[in-house]
Amino acid sequence: MSTEKQSILNRQVFDKNAFKDTINTEFTQLVNSQDPQFFSLDLATIGDFWQLYEKFFYEIPKLGDVNSHLYLVETSGAYIDFNPRQAEIDALLQEIADLRNENLELRQEFADALVSQFGNTEVEEQQTAAEAAIAAPAPPRGFGGGGSGAGVGGSSGRPGSNVITTFNGDGTPAEVTINNLNNF
Repeated sequence: MSTEKQSILNRQVFDKNAFKDTINTEFTQLVNSQDPQFFSLDLATIGDFWQLYEKFFYEIPKLGDVNSHLYLVETSGAYIDFNPRQAEIDALLQEIADLRNENLELRQEFADALVSQFGNTEVEEQQTAAEAAIAAPAPPRGFGGGGSGAGVGGSSGRPGSNVITTFNGDGTPAEVTINNLNNF
């Protein structure tokens, strides 16, 4: 004889969208992810900075107004006065400019002395040419037949002639060939 019992089963069904909103189905325990709150600028140390710098060294752009190696160089250089010899460099550059001007004046006085001592019309013509050359822009290299540029006595490639190197107002050299200096 068999006795049958009947059981009633009640099943509760969830709405699919409500299930996704209620139950977290993401894997969180097996995934290695950092909490965005893990790194706090308030807790960072100088050691952290250098570790990150070494890690991202090749990813940091070389050039740029900010967030670049150039930015680090400029800001750090300004902070530590990276070029302490700048005043000395400026003084030396000024001395070079003064010496160039003095050299120009001496060469001009020498050319004037030649004209006044010898009164030669050819020398006067050469003096006029020298003054015009001094006022003109610097000639290209090799002007005057490849003169030495070393001042009076340099060879200009022509017998009996010499080169006087003068400087323009901007400090660029201008060579002037004066013929027949050997006759003086």
